Amino acid sequence: MLEFNSPINEEKVFNNLSIKEKSPVIKLNLRGDINNKEFSSNVGKILGIILPVEVGSVIKKEEISVISTGPNEWLIISNNTVKSEKNNYDLENTLFEKISKKNFGAVTNITDQFTIFSLTGSNISEILSKSSPFDFDKLLDNHSAQTLLNNVDITIIKKDNENVDLLVRRSFSEYLWSWLNDSARFF
Repeated sequence: MLEFNSPINEEKVFNNLSIKEKSPVIKLNLRGDINNKEFSSNVGKILGIILPVEVGSVIKKEEISVISTGPNEWLIISNNTVKSEKNNYDLENTLFEKISKKNFGAVTNITDQFTIFSLTGSNISEILSKSSPFDFDKLLDNHSAQTLLNNVDITIIKKDNENVDLLVRRSFSEYLWSWLNDSARFF
């Protein structure tokens, strides 16, 4: 497992926008056949929720959010920062034991592969629309979408009009961070 190292260690506040990295936050990719009763039942018992089926829908629980990113794929994100400095998490271990080891599906820790930028403020859609073909105003609350932002693949998770998370590959995080800062500064 990799050592966790946060690429962005600051928070920026502009007129109507605050940007910060959420870290450290566990991120797991879950794949499996939703129609397989063993898979669905085991995941439901472990997570305490029924997996969302509609792509883009987000289900929240106290500790986690589950995002349907494809017909048989979900992203599990911790709603809270975690204390562990290494990627060894109880939820990951439990899912691996009950899903991956029994060949019901696959669980992959992607914590070190992605980072999350948290944006809060009243002009998020306007700033993001500067460099994306996606119409952010049409995205419903508690839904997600995958798109490009300034030529960078992102997953946007919209909680409401003034609270959005951007999931971005760590290798592009500093580039996107700089772009967000520049775009917000001149808005």
